Amino acid sequence: MASLRSRLTAAVMVPLLALAVTFGGITCWMVQRSGATTSDRILIGSVRLLSRAADAGDDVRGHLLPLAVHLLQRRSAPVTHYSIWDGGTLIAGERDLVPPPQYDARTGRTTQRLPAASFPRTFRNTPLTGGYVDPHDAEGVIQPGYLRDGTLRGKPVRIATEIRRLHRNGRDVVVQVADFVDDRWAYQQTYFLRVLGAGVLIAMTAVLLFYWAITWGLAPFASLTGQIETARREPPPQFRLALEEDAPREARLLAGSFNALLARTERAVDSLKQFTANASHQMRTPLAVVRVHLDVLERYGPASARGAAALDDIGNAVLSLERLLLQLIALARTEELGIAEDAAFDLAAVAADLVATRIDQPGTETLDIGFEAPEDGPLFARGHPVLAAEMIGNLFDNAVRYNRPGGTVTVRVLHRSGHPRIEVEDDGPGIPAQDRERVFERFYRARPSGPSGSGLGLSIVRALAERMGAEVRLEPGPTGRGVLAAIDFAARPMIEDEPEAQQFALATAC
Repeated sequence: MASLRSRLTAAVMVPLLALAVTFGGITCWMVQRSGATTSDRILIGSVRLLSRAADAGDDVRGHLLPLAVHLLQRRSAPVTHYSIWDGGTLIAGERDLVPPPQYDARTGRTTQRLPAASFPRTFRNTPLTGGYVDPHDAEGVIQPGYLRDGTLRGKPVRIATEIRRLHRNGRDVVVQVADFVDDRWAYQQTYFLRVLGAGVLIAMTAVLLFYWAITWGLAPFASLTGQIETARREPPPQFRLALEEDAPREARLLAGSFNALLARTERAVDSLKQFTANASHQMRTPLAVVRVHLDVLERYGPASARGAAALDDIGNAVLSLERLLLQLIALARTEELGIAEDAAFDLAAVAADLVATRIDQPGTETLDIGFEAPEDGPLFARGHPVLAAEMIGNLFDNAVRYNRPGGTVTVRVLHRSGHPRIEVEDDGPGIPAQDRERVFERFYRARPSGPSGSGLGLSIVRALAERMGAEVRLEPGPTGRGVLAAIDFAARPMIEDEPEAQQFALATAC
Protein backbone atom coordinates (compact mmCIF):
# COMPACT_ATOMS: atom_id res chain seq x y z
CA MET A 1 0.00 0.00 0.00
CA ALA A 2 1.30 3.43 -0.86
CA SER A 3 2.61 5.57 1.97
CA LEU A 4 0.71 8.57 3.28
CA ARG A 5 3.43 10.86 1.89
CA SER A 6 2.94 9.43 -1.58
CA ARG A 7 -0.84 9.72 -1.33
CA LEU A 8 -0.68 13.32 -0.16
CA THR A 9 1.89 14.19 -2.83
CA ALA A 10 -0.33 12.63 -5.50
CA ALA A 11 -3.40 14.39 -4.10
CA VAL A 12 -1.61 17.74 -4.32
CA MET A 13 0.29 17.19 -7.56
CA VAL A 14 -2.53 15.80 -9.72
CA PRO A 15 -4.58 19.03 -9.54
CA LEU A 16 -1.39 21.07 -9.82
CA LEU A 17 -0.30 19.19 -12.93
CA ALA A 18 -3.79 19.60 -14.39
CA LEU A 19 -3.50 23.35 -13.83
CA ALA A 20 0.02 23.33 -15.29
CA VAL A 21 -1.19 21.51 -18.41
CA THR A 22 -4.07 23.98 -18.76
CA PHE A 23 -1.74 26.92 -18.28
CA GLY A 24 0.74 25.44 -20.77
CA GLY A 25 -2.03 24.96 -23.32
CA ILE A 26 -3.21 28.53 -22.86
CA THR A 27 0.40 29.75 -23.15
CA CYS A 28 0.97 27.81 -26.37
CA TRP A 29 -2.29 29.12 -27.79
CA MET A 30 -1.28 32.68 -26.92
CA VAL A 31 2.16 32.13 -28.47
CA GLN A 32 0.54 30.77 -31.62
CA ARG A 33 -1.92 33.66 -31.81
CA SER A 34 0.73 36.26 -31.04
CA GLY A 35 3.15 34.74 -33.56
CA ALA A 36 0.52 34.59 -36.28
CA THR A 37 -0.59 38.17 -35.60
CA THR A 38 2.99 39.42 -35.57
CA SER A 39 3.81 37.65 -38.85
CA ASP A 40 0.64 39.04 -40.44
CA ARG A 41 1.54 42.55 -39.27
CA ILE A 42 5.01 42.13 -40.80
CA LEU A 43 3.48 40.98 -44.09
CA ILE A 44 1.06 43.93 -44.22
CA GLY A 45 3.87 46.36 -43.32
CA SER A 46 6.14 44.81 -45.95
CA VAL A 47 3.56 45.02 -48.71
CA ARG A 48 2.88 48.69 -47.89
CA LEU A 49 6.61 49.43 -47.92
CA LEU A 50 7.02 47.83 -51.37
CA SER A 51 3.86 49.58 -52.60
CA ARG A 52 5.23 53.00 -51.64
CA ALA A 53 8.60 52.17 -53.20
CA ALA A 54 6.96 51.04 -56.46
CA ASP A 55 5.01 54.36 -56.63
CA ALA A 56 8.11 56.48 -56.15
CA GLY A 57 9.36 58.84 -58.82
CA ASP A 58 11.49 57.64 -61.71
CA ASP A 59 14.60 59.31 -60.32
CA VAL A 60 14.56 57.35 -57.00
CA ARG A 61 12.54 54.22 -57.76
CA GLY A 62 15.54 52.36 -59.15
CA HIS A 63 17.40 52.82 -55.85
CA LEU A 64 14.48 52.75 -53.42
CA LEU A 65 12.91 49.44 -54.51
CA PRO A 66 16.09 47.31 -54.06
CA LEU A 67 16.67 48.99 -50.69
CA ALA A 68 13.14 48.16 -49.54
CA VAL A 69 13.56 44.53 -50.64
CA HIS A 70 16.87 44.35 -48.79
CA LEU A 71 15.27 45.69 -45.61
CA LEU A 72 12.40 43.22 -45.83
CA GLN A 73 14.73 40.28 -46.26
CA ARG A 74 16.62 41.27 -43.13
CA ARG A 75 13.56 41.68 -40.93
CA SER A 76 11.64 38.60 -42.13
CA ALA A 77 12.42 35.00 -41.29
CA PRO A 78 13.91 33.39 -43.19
CA VAL A 79 13.27 35.18 -46.56
CA THR A 80 10.41 37.38 -47.75
CA HIS A 81 8.98 36.39 -51.11
CA TYR A 82 7.40 39.20 -53.11
CA SER A 83 6.12 40.19 -56.57
CA ILE A 84 4.94 43.37 -58.33
CA TRP A 85 2.65 42.91 -61.31
CA ASP A 86 1.53 45.51 -63.87
CA GLY A 87 -1.23 43.73 -65.73
CA GLY A 88 0.35 40.55 -67.06
CA THR A 89 3.85 41.98 -66.74
CA LEU A 90 6.08 41.13 -63.75
CA ILE A 91 7.89 44.32 -62.69
CA ALA A 92 9.87 42.74 -59.85
CA GLY A 93 9.96 39.67 -57.64
CA GLU A 94 9.01 36.03 -58.19
CA ARG A 95 6.91 34.99 -61.18
CA ASP A 96 5.34 32.09 -59.25
CA LEU A 97 3.66 34.58 -56.90
CA VAL A 98 0.77 35.40 -59.26
CA PRO A 99 -1.82 38.20 -58.82
CA PRO A 100 -5.02 37.49 -56.86
CA PRO A 101 -8.28 36.52 -58.64
CA GLN A 102 -9.90 39.96 -58.31
CA TYR A 103 -7.10 41.50 -60.44
CA ASP A 104 -7.65 41.29 -64.24
CA ALA A 105 -4.20 40.74 -65.76
CA ARG A 106 -5.44 41.62 -69.26
CA THR A 107 -6.74 45.06 -68.43
CA GLY A 108 -4.82 45.70 -65.24
CA ARG A 109 -8.00 46.65 -63.40
CA THR A 110 -9.47 45.52 -60.08
CA THR A 111 -12.80 43.76 -60.39
CA GLN A 112 -13.62 43.40 -56.68
CA ARG A 113 -12.79 45.22 -53.45
CA LEU A 114 -12.02 43.27 -50.27
CA PRO A 115 -11.92 44.46 -46.64
CA ALA A 116 -8.55 45.66 -45.47
CA ALA A 117 -6.58 43.65 -42.92
CA SER A 118 -7.36 44.59 -39.30
CA PHE A 119 -5.48 43.82 -36.08
CA PRO A 120 -6.18 44.25 -32.36
CA ARG A 121 -5.92 47.86 -31.30
CA THR A 122 -2.64 49.01 -29.90
CA PHE A 123 -2.11 51.11 -26.80
CA ARG A 124 -1.89 54.37 -28.75
CA ASN A 125 -4.52 53.35 -31.35
CA THR A 126 -3.09 55.63 -34.03
CA PRO A 127 -5.72 56.50 -36.68
CA LEU A 128 -4.88 55.16 -40.17
CA THR A 129 -5.98 56.11 -43.67
CA GLY A 130 -6.04 53.13 -46.02
CA GLY A 131 -3.62 51.46 -43.64
CA TYR A 132 -1.16 54.40 -43.62
CA VAL A 133 -0.38 56.91 -40.90
CA ASP A 134 0.22 59.66 -43.44
CA PRO A 135 -2.89 60.19 -45.62
CA HIS A 136 -0.61 61.32 -48.45
CA ASP A 137 0.90 57.80 -48.61
CA ALA A 138 -2.58 56.32 -49.08
CA GLU A 139 -3.25 58.31 -52.25
CA GLY A 140 -3.71 55.95 -55.18
CA VAL A 141 -4.50 52.86 -53.06
CA ILE A 142 -7.37 51.02 -54.74
CA GLN A 143 -7.32 47.85 -52.63
CA PRO A 144 -5.90 48.36 -49.11
CA GLY A 145 -3.59 45.62 -47.89
CA TYR A 146 -5.36 42.36 -46.95
CA LEU A 147 -4.33 38.78 -46.16
CA ARG A 148 -5.17 35.53 -47.88
CA ASP A 149 -3.93 31.94 -48.02
CA GLY A 150 -2.36 30.53 -51.17
CA THR A 151 0.39 28.29 -52.53
CA LEU A 152 3.88 29.00 -53.77
CA ARG A 153 5.97 26.27 -55.36
CA GLY A 154 3.50 23.71 -54.10
CA LYS A 155 3.73 24.82 -50.46
CA PRO A 156 1.12 26.74 -48.41
CA VAL A 157 1.88 30.41 -47.89
CA ARG A 158 0.33 33.44 -46.24
CA ILE A 159 0.05 36.32 -48.74
CA ALA A 160 -0.38 40.06 -48.12
CA THR A 161 -1.72 41.95 -51.16
CA GLU A 162 -2.21 45.63 -51.98
CA ILE A 163 -3.38 47.16 -55.29
CA ARG A 164 -2.27 50.71 -56.05
CA ARG A 165 -2.75 53.08 -59.03
CA LEU A 166 0.60 54.52 -59.96
CA HIS A 167 0.91 58.29 -60.21
CA ARG A 168 3.28 58.23 -63.18
CA ASN A 169 1.10 56.27 -65.65
CA GLY A 170 -2.28 55.69 -63.92
CA ARG A 171 -2.01 51.91 -64.17
CA ASP A 172 -3.09 49.50 -61.39
CA VAL A 173 -0.24 47.38 -60.03
CA VAL A 174 -0.44 44.43 -57.61
CA VAL A 175 2.13 44.32 -54.81
CA GLN A 176 2.36 40.98 -52.91
CA VAL A 177 4.51 39.61 -50.09
CA ALA A 178 4.34 35.96 -49.04
CA ASP A 179 5.62 33.90 -46.12
CA PHE A 180 5.73 30.11 -45.97
CA VAL A 181 3.40 28.62 -43.30
CA ASP A 182 5.88 25.89 -42.34
CA ASP A 183 8.41 28.59 -41.47
CA ARG A 184 5.88 30.06 -39.07
CA TRP A 185 5.16 26.62 -37.57
CA ALA A 186 8.86 25.91 -37.08
CA TYR A 187 9.23 29.25 -35.33
CA GLN A 188 6.22 28.59 -33.07
CA GLN A 189 7.25 25.00 -32.40
CA THR A 190 10.47 26.26 -30.84
CA TYR A 191 8.45 28.20 -28.30
CA PHE A 192 6.13 25.25 -27.71
CA LEU A 193 9.10 23.06 -26.85
CA ARG A 194 10.44 25.71 -24.52
CA VAL A 195 7.11 25.94 -22.72
CA LEU A 196 6.96 22.15 -22.47
CA GLY A 197 10.51 21.92 -21.11
CA ALA A 198 9.84 24.65 -18.56
CA GLY A 199 6.62 22.89 -17.48
CA VAL A 200 8.37 19.53 -17.03
CA LEU A 201 11.18 21.18 -15.03
CA ILE A 202 8.68 23.04 -12.82
CA ALA A 203 6.63 19.86 -12.28
CA MET A 204 9.68 17.83 -11.26
CA THR A 205 10.83 20.57 -8.91
CA ALA A 206 7.32 20.88 -7.44
CA VAL A 207 7.11 17.11 -6.83
CA LEU A 208 10.41 17.13 -4.95
CA LEU A 209 9.48 20.23 -2.94
CA PHE A 210 6.02 18.93 -2.08
CA TYR A 211 7.37 15.52 -1.09
CA TRP A 212 9.94 17.17 1.16
CA ALA A 213 7.34 19.53 2.63
CA ILE A 214 4.88 16.69 3.30
CA THR A 215 7.64 14.59 4.85
CA TRP A 216 8.49 17.50 7.13
CA GLY A 217 4.82 18.06 7.97
CA LEU A 218 4.26 14.37 8.79
CA ALA A 219 7.35 14.13 10.98
CA PRO A 220 5.29 14.34 14.24
CA PHE A 221 3.07 11.49 13.06
CA ALA A 222 6.14 9.47 12.12
CA SER A 223 7.39 10.07 15.67
CA LEU A 224 4.09 8.78 17.06
CA THR A 225 4.31 5.69 14.85
CA GLY A 226 7.86 5.05 16.04
CA GLN A 227 6.81 5.32 19.69
CA ILE A 228 3.95 2.88 19.16
CA GLU A 229 6.20 0.42 17.33
CA THR A 230 8.80 0.61 20.12
CA ALA A 231 6.10 0.01 22.71
CA ARG A 232 4.83 -2.96 20.71
CA ARG A 233 8.26 -4.61 20.69
CA GLU A 234 9.08 -3.78 24.30
CA PRO A 235 5.82 -3.10 26.17
CA PRO A 236 6.39 -0.68 29.07
CA PRO A 237 4.40 -0.85 32.34
CA GLN A 238 2.51 2.30 31.39
CA PHE A 239 2.70 3.75 27.87
CA ARG A 240 1.80 7.27 26.78
CA LEU A 241 2.55 9.12 23.55
CA ALA A 242 4.77 12.18 23.92
CA LEU A 243 5.23 15.11 21.50
CA GLU A 244 7.26 18.27 21.46
CA GLU A 245 5.64 21.52 22.52
CA ASP A 246 5.77 22.96 18.99
CA ALA A 247 4.05 19.93 17.44
CA PRO A 248 1.07 20.72 15.19
CA ARG A 249 -2.40 20.80 16.68
CA GLU A 250 -3.61 17.77 14.70
CA ALA A 251 -0.77 15.61 16.05
CA ARG A 252 -1.45 16.81 19.60
CA LEU A 253 -5.15 15.98 19.22
CA LEU A 254 -4.31 12.50 17.94
CA ALA A 255 -1.84 11.89 20.76
CA GLY A 256 -4.32 13.17 23.35
CA SER A 257 -7.12 10.95 22.04
CA PHE A 258 -4.81 7.95 21.89
CA ASN A 259 -3.58 8.56 25.44
CA ALA A 260 -7.16 8.94 26.66
CA LEU A 261 -8.04 5.65 24.98
CA LEU A 262 -5.05 3.97 26.61
CA ALA A 263 -6.06 5.34 30.01
CA ARG A 264 -9.60 4.08 29.50
CA THR A 265 -8.30 0.68 28.42
CA GLU A 266 -6.04 0.50 31.45
CA ARG A 267 -8.94 1.37 33.73
CA ALA A 268 -11.06 -1.29 32.04
CA VAL A 269 -8.30 -3.88 32.49
CA ASP A 270 -7.84 -2.90 36.12
CA SER A 271 -11.59 -3.05 36.64
CA LEU A 272 -11.70 -6.47 34.99
CA LYS A 273 -8.90 -7.70 37.22
CA GLN A 274 -10.66 -6.37 40.30
CA PHE A 275 -13.98 -7.75 39.11
CA THR A 276 -12.44 -11.17 38.53
CA ALA A 277 -10.76 -11.16 41.93
CA ASN A 278 -13.91 -10.05 43.73
CA ALA A 279 -16.10 -12.50 41.82
CA SER A 280 -13.78 -15.37 42.59
CA HIS A 281 -13.75 -14.33 46.26
CA GLN A 282 -17.54 -14.14 46.39
CA MET A 283 -17.88 -17.53 44.69
CA ARG A 284 -15.29 -19.12 46.97
CA THR A 285 -17.44 -18.64 50.09
CA PRO A 286 -20.51 -20.68 49.01
CA LEU A 287 -18.28 -23.29 47.40
CA ALA A 288 -16.36 -23.65 50.68
CA VAL A 289 -19.66 -24.03 52.54
CA VAL A 290 -20.74 -26.77 50.14
CA ARG A 291 -17.43 -28.58 50.46
CA VAL A 292 -17.46 -28.48 54.31
CA HIS A 293 -21.03 -29.66 54.56
CA LEU A 294 -20.40 -32.45 52.08
CA ASP A 295 -17.75 -33.71 54.50
CA VAL A 296 -20.35 -33.52 57.28
CA LEU A 297 -22.76 -35.58 55.17
CA GLU A 298 -20.13 -38.20 54.48
CA ARG A 299 -19.31 -38.47 58.18
CA TYR A 300 -22.77 -38.38 59.78
CA GLY A 301 -25.11 -39.20 56.90
CA PRO A 302 -28.18 -37.28 55.69
CA ALA A 303 -30.47 -38.94 58.26
CA SER A 304 -28.64 -37.40 61.23
CA ALA A 305 -29.45 -33.99 62.71
CA ARG A 306 -26.10 -32.63 61.57
CA GLY A 307 -26.65 -34.07 58.08
CA ALA A 308 -30.07 -32.42 57.79
CA ALA A 309 -28.58 -29.07 58.87
CA ALA A 310 -25.78 -29.56 56.36
CA LEU A 311 -28.31 -30.16 53.58
CA ASP A 312 -30.10 -26.92 54.47
CA ASP A 313 -26.79 -25.00 54.44
CA ILE A 314 -25.81 -26.59 51.12
CA GLY A 315 -29.15 -25.48 49.61
CA ASN A 316 -28.70 -21.94 50.86
CA ALA A 317 -25.12 -21.86 49.51
CA VAL A 318 -26.27 -23.13 46.11
CA LEU A 319 -29.02 -20.49 46.01
CA SER A 320 -26.49 -17.80 46.94
CA LEU A 321 -24.12 -19.04 44.25
CA GLU A 322 -26.95 -19.15 41.70
CA ARG A 323 -27.99 -15.59 42.59
CA LEU A 324 -24.39 -14.42 42.21
CA LEU A 325 -24.01 -16.08 38.80
CA LEU A 326 -27.30 -14.63 37.56
CA GLN A 327 -26.25 -11.15 38.61
CA LEU A 328 -22.84 -11.52 36.99
CA ILE A 329 -24.52 -12.60 33.76
CA ALA A 330 -26.96 -9.67 33.93
CA LEU A 331 -24.10 -7.27 34.54
CA ALA A 332 -22.19 -8.62 31.54
CA ARG A 333 -25.24 -8.40 29.28
CA THR A 334 -25.82 -4.72 30.00
CA GLU A 335 -23.13 -3.88 27.43
CA GLU A 336 -24.45 -6.29 24.79
CA LEU A 337 -28.15 -5.48 24.61
CA GLY A 338 -28.89 -2.65 22.17
CA ILE A 339 -31.79 -0.27 22.68
CA ALA A 340 -33.51 1.41 19.74
CA GLU A 341 -33.96 5.18 19.80
CA ASP A 342 -37.75 4.87 19.66
CA ALA A 343 -38.08 1.91 22.07
CA ALA A 344 -40.79 2.51 24.66
CA PHE A 345 -42.66 0.56 27.31
CA ASP A 346 -45.40 1.08 29.88
CA LEU A 347 -43.54 1.61 33.17
CA ALA A 348 -46.65 1.12 35.29
CA ALA A 349 -47.47 -2.20 33.64
CA VAL A 350 -43.90 -3.51 34.02
CA ALA A 351 -43.76 -2.51 37.69
CA ALA A 352 -47.19 -3.99 38.46
CA ASP A 353 -46.33 -7.28 36.78
CA LEU A 354 -43.03 -7.55 38.65
CA VAL A 355 -44.61 -6.86 42.07
CA ALA A 356 -47.27 -9.46 41.32
CA THR A 357 -44.63 -12.12 40.62
CA ARG A 358 -42.41 -11.23 43.61
CA ILE A 359 -45.04 -10.72 46.29
CA ASP A 360 -45.02 -14.40 47.32
CA GLN A 361 -41.25 -14.89 47.29
CA PRO A 362 -39.50 -15.97 50.51
CA GLY A 363 -38.97 -13.16 53.00
CA THR A 364 -42.16 -11.23 52.21
CA GLU A 365 -44.41 -13.11 54.62
CA THR A 366 -44.01 -10.60 57.45
CA LEU A 367 -43.82 -7.48 55.25
CA ASP A 368 -46.52 -5.12 54.07
CA ILE A 369 -46.10 -4.86 50.27
CA GLY A 370 -47.78 -1.90 48.57
CA PHE A 371 -48.09 -0.69 44.97
CA GLU A 372 -49.13 2.76 43.78
CA ALA A 373 -49.61 3.81 40.14
CA PRO A 374 -51.46 6.58 38.27
CA GLU A 375 -55.02 5.83 37.23
CA ASP A 376 -55.04 7.98 34.08
CA GLY A 377 -53.66 5.35 31.73
CA PRO A 378 -50.22 3.97 30.86
CA LEU A 379 -47.02 5.86 31.62
CA PHE A 380 -44.56 5.39 28.77
CA ALA A 381 -40.79 5.55 29.26
CA ARG A 382 -37.91 5.14 26.83
CA GLY A 383 -35.90 1.92 27.08
CA HIS A 384 -36.30 -1.83 27.18
CA PRO A 385 -38.96 -3.43 29.44
CA VAL A 386 -36.79 -6.45 30.33
CA LEU A 387 -33.96 -4.23 31.57
CA ALA A 388 -36.42 -2.04 33.46
CA ALA A 389 -37.87 -5.12 35.14
CA GLU A 390 -34.35 -6.24 36.14
CA MET A 391 -33.67 -2.82 37.70
CA ILE A 392 -36.96 -2.72 39.63
CA GLY A 393 -36.50 -6.33 40.72
CA ASN A 394 -33.06 -5.64 42.22
CA LEU A 395 -34.37 -2.63 44.14
CA PHE A 396 -37.37 -4.64 45.36
CA ASP A 397 -35.17 -7.55 46.48
CA ASN A 398 -32.90 -5.20 48.44
CA ALA A 399 -35.91 -3.54 50.09
CA VAL A 400 -37.18 -6.98 51.16
CA ARG A 401 -33.83 -8.47 52.20
CA TYR A 402 -32.58 -5.55 54.27
CA ASN A 403 -35.92 -4.60 55.85
CA ARG A 404 -37.00 -5.13 59.47
CA PRO A 405 -39.58 -7.71 60.58
CA GLY A 406 -43.04 -6.29 60.07
CA GLY A 407 -41.75 -3.51 57.84
CA THR A 408 -43.29 -2.09 54.71
CA VAL A 409 -42.16 -2.01 51.07
CA THR A 410 -43.91 0.35 48.65
CA VAL A 411 -43.39 0.37 44.88
CA ARG A 412 -44.59 3.65 43.44
CA VAL A 413 -44.96 4.73 39.78
CA LEU A 414 -45.40 8.45 39.09
CA HIS A 415 -44.62 11.29 36.73
CA ARG A 416 -42.29 14.00 38.04
CA SER A 417 -40.58 16.95 36.30
CA GLY A 418 -41.49 15.59 32.88
CA HIS A 419 -39.91 12.16 33.50
CA PRO A 420 -41.49 8.79 34.29
CA ARG A 421 -40.31 7.75 37.77
CA ILE A 422 -40.23 4.54 39.78
CA GLU A 423 -39.74 4.59 43.55
CA VAL A 424 -39.08 1.64 45.86
CA GLU A 425 -39.43 2.67 49.51
CA ASP A 426 -38.81 0.69 52.66
CA ASP A 427 -38.68 1.51 56.37
CA GLY A 428 -35.71 -0.68 57.29
CA PRO A 429 -32.45 0.40 58.94
CA GLY A 430 -31.47 2.46 55.86
CA ILE A 431 -28.03 3.26 54.44
CA PRO A 432 -25.63 5.80 56.00
CA ALA A 433 -25.24 8.99 53.97
CA GLN A 434 -21.52 8.36 53.36
CA ASP A 435 -22.30 4.96 51.81
CA ARG A 436 -25.19 5.90 49.52
CA GLU A 437 -22.89 6.39 46.53
CA ARG A 438 -20.38 3.67 47.33
CA VAL A 439 -23.05 0.95 47.41
CA PHE A 440 -23.24 1.29 43.61
CA GLU A 441 -19.66 -0.05 43.39
CA ARG A 442 -19.30 -3.72 42.58
CA PHE A 443 -19.14 -6.04 45.61
CA TYR A 444 -19.31 -3.17 48.08
CA ARG A 445 -21.67 -3.76 51.04
CA ALA A 446 -22.57 -1.05 53.54
CA ARG A 447 -23.19 -3.64 56.30
CA PRO A 448 -21.03 -6.74 55.76
CA SER A 449 -22.52 -8.32 58.87
CA GLY A 450 -26.11 -8.02 57.59
CA PRO A 451 -28.02 -10.48 55.41
CA SER A 452 -26.01 -12.33 52.82
CA GLY A 453 -25.66 -10.79 49.40
CA SER A 454 -23.31 -10.52 46.45
CA GLY A 455 -22.85 -6.74 46.46
CA LEU A 456 -23.78 -6.60 42.75
CA GLY A 457 -27.48 -5.65 42.79
CA LEU A 458 -27.08 -1.88 42.85
CA SER A 459 -24.13 -2.06 40.45
CA ILE A 460 -26.42 -3.79 37.96
CA VAL A 461 -29.10 -1.13 38.50
CA ARG A 462 -26.63 1.70 37.84
CA ALA A 463 -25.23 -0.01 34.72
CA LEU A 464 -28.70 -0.67 33.29
CA ALA A 465 -29.79 2.90 34.05
CA GLU A 466 -26.81 4.28 32.11
CA ARG A 467 -27.68 2.01 29.18
CA MET A 468 -31.22 3.41 28.99
CA GLY A 469 -30.37 7.05 29.74
CA ALA A 470 -32.02 6.88 33.17
CA GLU A 471 -30.79 8.21 36.50
CA VAL A 472 -30.85 6.24 39.76
CA ARG A 473 -30.33 7.66 43.27
CA LEU A 474 -30.75 6.64 46.89
CA GLU A 475 -32.42 8.94 49.40
CA PRO A 476 -33.54 8.56 53.01
CA GLY A 477 -37.17 7.57 53.55
CA PRO A 478 -39.80 10.32 53.94
CA THR A 479 -40.13 9.52 57.65
CA GLY A 480 -36.38 9.50 58.20
CA ARG A 481 -36.24 5.68 58.25
CA GLY A 482 -35.33 3.25 55.53
CA VAL A 483 -34.31 4.00 51.95
CA LEU A 484 -36.11 5.59 49.02
CA ALA A 485 -34.59 4.23 45.79
CA ALA A 486 -35.73 6.28 42.77
CA ILE A 487 -35.14 5.83 39.01
CA ASP A 488 -35.95 8.68 36.63
CA PHE A 489 -36.42 7.32 33.09
CA ALA A 490 -36.04 9.28 29.85
CA ALA A 491 -39.42 10.51 28.60
CA ARG A 492 -40.71 9.66 25.15
CA PRO A 493 -43.49 11.39 23.18
CA MET A 494 -46.79 9.56 23.15
CA ILE A 495 -47.00 7.03 20.33
CA GLU A 496 -50.03 6.58 18.13
CA ASP A 497 -50.86 2.99 19.05
CA GLU A 498 -50.59 3.11 22.85
CA PRO A 499 -52.68 0.01 23.70
CA GLU A 500 -50.50 -2.15 21.47
CA ALA A 501 -47.33 -0.78 23.10
CA GLN A 502 -48.77 -1.56 26.54
CA GLN A 503 -49.47 -5.14 25.49
CA PHE A 504 -45.87 -5.52 24.29
CA ALA A 505 -44.53 -4.21 27.61
CA LEU A 506 -46.58 -6.66 29.66
CA ALA A 507 -45.54 -9.60 27.52
CA THR A 508 -41.84 -8.89 27.66
CA ALA A 509 -41.81 -8.10 31.37
CA CYS A 510 -42.97 -11.61 32.17
